Amino acid sequence: MTFAFVALAAVALTAWLTLGAVLNAQRDLFAQTPASEPGFQDRSADHTTGGGPPGTARNAFRTVARTAMLAGFLAFLLATTMAGFLTRRLTRPLVALERGARRLAAGEPGLRLALPPDHDELRSLTGAFNALVGGLERQEEWRRGMVADIAHDLRTPLAVLRSEVEAMQDRVRPLDDAGLARLHREVMLLSRLVDDLRTLSTAESGHLELTPRTVKVVDYLRTLLDSLAGRAAEAGATLDLDPIPEDLSATFDPDRIARVLGNLLENALRYATPGAITVSAEREGDHLRIAVRDHGPGLPPGDEERVLERFYRGDPSRTRHEAGSGLGLAIAKAIAESHGGRLDAANHPQGGAVFTVVLPQGAGAGAA
Repeated sequence: MTFAFVALAAVALTAWLTLGAVLNAQRDLFAQTPASEPGFQDRSADHTTGGGPPGTARNAFRTVARTAMLAGFLAFLLATTMAGFLTRRLTRPLVALERGARRLAAGEPGLRLALPPDHDELRSLTGAFNALVGGLERQEEWRRGMVADIAHDLRTPLAVLRSEVEAMQDRVRPLDDAGLARLHREVMLLSRLVDDLRTLSTAESGHLELTPRTVKVVDYLRTLLDSLAGRAAEAGATLDLDPIPEDLSATFDPDRIARVLGNLLENALRYATPGAITVSAEREGDHLRIAVRDHGPGLPPGDEERVLERFYRGDPSRTRHEAGSGLGLAIAKAIAESHGGRLDAANHPQGGAVFTVVLPQGAGAGAA
């Protein structure tokens, strides 16, 4: 509407100025005719009858004035028509976007807007709107899946707790140390799941508290592997540490990164045993790369990114007690990103899966 108003105002102003100029020229011309000029009375008579130069000039100016008025009127009509057409053409995509936003707010599923024919900013805006709707749909689908997974993982230990408690109340099972141990195990499963969800939420929201320290990488990794040696022996695996330069040091939160590497090692022990699990570290520019490689079956093709998602499990047929909560790798990724780094998953060319933690500030000044 603003465009149309400006166009019509410009036409009206042009017509008004044109007519004003014609009338001023006519008035100035006839005001300069000297009354004492010889033959003036005759020319006045000629003017009265429409003959002679003054009458001809007046008629010419009247014709010009009428033509200017007609041209202004036609220009006004043309401007009105074109302004209406262009305004409608320009605002149609905006109106469609406004209606689409209202339909989206109302929760209409599968909403997509037709792209305008012109390759301009409005087409790009409409494409961005469709992409936004698609992203929201994926987020909603992911949210529903996450809620369903959380409900499933909570339901299993709760069902076990309920059956155990009811059996003890009905005197079907004795209230002994073994029964209490089973109850305690299920409670710990619930507690660990809740703690994992809280850690993941805190890390992804950017509110995870970090206490960075400079550590000597070889000593740090050797201590971590020693703490998991018993768990590896039970699974029939060995934990090997590749040679690492003694002077390699880095600055990060050792407790948080221990959680990351612990989750990676637990994942390898769960899915890739028996066999060897190798840990290596190297400096890459200003970054530290720590890799955990197993010699198992590797990752399913195309799942290199999915394994880092929440509640992903490599083998859905396994039970919860064998497969864990499905949050370990997602937590590891979130903690790595909270350090300004990343976690990559891939299949090793020589077999097995390899998970690589890349952290900034790979070169430190000393060791703690």
